[in-house]
Amino acid sequence: MPVKSKKNVKDEDEDEDETQVPASKKIKIDEEDEEEEEEDSESEDTTPVMRNDQGEAMFELSSKKRCTIRTWKKAVLVDIREMYEKNGTMMPGKKGISLTLDQYKELKSVILDGSIDKEIKALGGEP
Repeated sequence: MPVKSKKNVKDEDEDEDETQVPASKKIKIDEEDEEEEEEDSESEDTTPVMRNDQGEAMFELSSKKRCTIRTWKKAVLVDIREMYEKNGTMMPGKKGISLTLDQYKELKSVILDGSIDKEIKALGGEP
């Protein structure tokens, strides 16, 4: 029986919306966004927007996890993904999920209405 390469194997729990992320995703902070952010920060507290080489907005969730807003096949996706380091550059891994805008809105609504925090507390965690 032939052995399948990991590149051809798709996790069962991944949605059809899952995207293959190009390997050359470097991080840089967009200077224009940084200047706009400084102006906006006076009126509203927001997280600074970072941009990758493709100009996609990125938000660092931890040292190894990122949230990227991207388009794929004319659909806007919210991509939450683990990152790994290769040759001194952070690269997107295959572990992650891409949410459509409808999926993102549903997740956002259960976060904002407190349902997720309530369940975390029920399990003894602190949100």
